[in-house]
Amino acid sequence: MTSIWGLVWACVSTSLGGTTVVFTRMIMTETTPLSLTFARYGIALIILFALFLLRKEFIKFSRKDLMGLSIIAIFMYAGFPFCFAQALEYTTAVRGGLIFGTMPLITMCLASIFRIEKMNLRKIIAVIMAIVGTSIVLGENVTPLAPDAIKGDIYMFLGMLSVSIFNVSARKYLVSYGNLAVMSYTMLVGVLLLLLLAINFEKPFNGALDFSISGWWLLALLSIPGGALMIYAWGEALKTITPTQATITVGLNPVTAICLAAILLGEPITTNVIFGFVFNFSAILLISYKKQNPTNIKSPA
Repeated sequence: MTSIWGLVWACVSTSLGGTTVVFTRMIMTETTPLSLTFARYGIALIILFALFLLRKEFIKFSRKDLMGLSIIAIFMYAGFPFCFAQALEYTTAVRGGLIFGTMPLITMCLASIFRIEKMNLRKIIAVIMAIVGTSIVLGENVTPLAPDAIKGDIYMFLGMLSVSIFNVSARKYLVSYGNLAVMSYTMLVGVLLLLLLAINFEKPFNGALDFSISGWWLLALLSIPGGALMIYAWGEALKTITPTQATITVGLNPVTAICLAAILLGEPITTNVIFGFVFNFSAILLISYKKQNPTNIKSPA
């Protein structure tokens, strides 16, 4: 049965994710991709790990699961944040948020390939509606604002692929070990990898993290609500609903990004944007309308 709370957690996470698109676009003029992602997720890690310690739920991972968690951590907390930040160096906040809407389709395909969940006509229609809604807005010309938008689009797509791999792989670990334990460990692996890459290819401690006052505020927004809270909410969602049900709420991401970009960056809200919102929100309602049969959801062996 579909968990209402699972959908609520997913909506909270994806709405916050939309704000990070705009904030990242704004802060990229002051830093570099690897240094920013290391700082952002490093702060989020400290918060989540503190919550984990307060709960006094000390978990011992099996050696096999540690290996699996380490692999998906690279995709979620190294590959995704780097591609995300790199993308927003080249493309607009609105376009970046809209490409986020491709995640449901990617997740659905991966979940089907690995037989984690079965597809039905309703799910396929809902995902297609979300993609159509995103495509309507993506078809608008943004060349004057972002001459290298295609390059940014490719990076954002690769980031969505990384998140989708995590989505279809993480549920069994979340159910076995709990949200905070899994998120803290996987984020630790990702942050350490980001630190090593940043030291080798950038200068995180020699100028790349010298923010202005507004830059530090943006980093705080990216790290706390847009980092720790967003990640915690996503983990809670994946514990109770299927990957496709969770990622269909990504339709809220471009909506949040578009509205905030209009306020902070002056990007226009056009008729296409409104139509895109209608399609995406309708997809969310469709995917949560009918009760799910637990027998239709298979856990990986």
